[in-house]
Amino acid sequence: MAKIDPYLRSIEKFGAAGAVLTSGQPITLKFPAGDRNATQVVGHDQLVQMVREIAPPQALDLIDGSRPARFDYDSNNVRYTVTVSPKPGVWQVVIEAAAAAAAAPAPARAPRVQTAPTAATAATAPDAGDLAIERGQYAEDIATAAAATASGSTFLDAITHAARSARASDVVLSTGAAPLVRANGELKVLADRGVLDAETVSRELGIVAPADARGAWSGQGSATFTYGDGMGRVRVTLSRDHRGPGATLRLLVGEPPAFDRLGVPREIGGWLDQRGLVIVAGAAGSGKTTTLAALVKALGERARRVIAIEDPIELVHASPWISQRAVGDHVDSIAAGVAAAVREGADVIAVGAVTMPEHAAAVVDAVAAGQLVLVTLATTADRAADHLVELLSLDRRELGKAVIARGFLGAVAGVVQGANRRFEVVARPD
Repeated sequence: MAKIDPYLRSIEKFGAAGAVLTSGQPITLKFPAGDRNATQVVGHDQLVQMVREIAPPQALDLIDGSRPARFDYDSNNVRYTVTVSPKPGVWQVVIEAAAAAAAAPAPARAPRVQTAPTAATAATAPDAGDLAIERGQYAEDIATAAAATASGSTFLDAITHAARSARASDVVLSTGAAPLVRANGELKVLADRGVLDAETVSRELGIVAPADARGAWSGQGSATFTYGDGMGRVRVTLSRDHRGPGATLRLLVGEPPAFDRLGVPREIGGWLDQRGLVIVAGAAGSGKTTTLAALVKALGERARRVIAIEDPIELVHASPWISQRAVGDHVDSIAAGVAAAVREGADVIAVGAVTMPEHAAAVVDAVAAGQLVLVTLATTADRAADHLVELLSLDRRELGKAVIARGFLGAVAGVVQGANRRFEVVARPD
């Protein structure tokens, strides 16, 4: 039996459409309703041996030249298409069922899945195709459905829960170091946590990361996504350095807070009844995401149609008045999403982060079109309007400056001082 065959049996067992195997990361089974992670990790050497055992000579020539290759492989009366994307130290292998024999049709839906072992005890490689899927959308009993809000990684949940208890805003995971947390603006080692190795970091982050983020992490070395840890939302920025894989986890609240509970000055509420530009400013960790989400929630409660363009979606709104659109999933880019929102005649357009000239140009166009536009900028409140102008390309700055001067309603920035946070407000002069 070829080394790849156990994985193919697991595809058939769960009724999956295929699988994605990436060096050092959890195996992903692909279903029509969405991807699911298995608890097992496939090692790089194991993956290389698996491919070399079945790939035809023409495909091996491409792979040895670090070029993608695609070939068919027959197993158990089913033809599979195998696509190999080789990069130094990291291979990605996508397996898809190409054609099934009539005697062995694929199941119409995924069966009840077995309970997966905890991440800490998961095997590095599956035995005889006996993969275990993380509990989630394919669980069919009430108890499992109730647990679906947890991340699937008990290791990460323990870390983020401890960090939240310490009132931390961030967690830093690095190969060869113990987890760090940022609390009251200072980084310190998380108590009672040992040094992390590359396998643990890769495996546990791979469990919570969606397939596209894992692919970008392997291919480009970085990716961003969000997930829930049972106590709130977590924004993850994946990275790699000379020691190995790592990540920074920003700890967010579970749902957008009420506007009046943030301690934001009351005058900002008056801006939400007008048309123009509101800037949420501040340094990293100052609460820009939470403040923007509170303003958006307040607008939804006022029955205003809000379209939020985010990369990625971080805090999820339940209000039917609010449409959240993720870059890559729902819109091609921030600029394209803002332009579409203008065409739709949204009452309010919210942009998660403005960092590039095309983002700034789209915001200026939306303000000129008469919408209320809310954006976040990594700057101070007193420099917020000028900073937005400076982001514009040179040929747009003069016109953009005039539009912002007419439409600017004000800027608010959270300032963290020890365990306390206050807000600075700059309003347009009357």
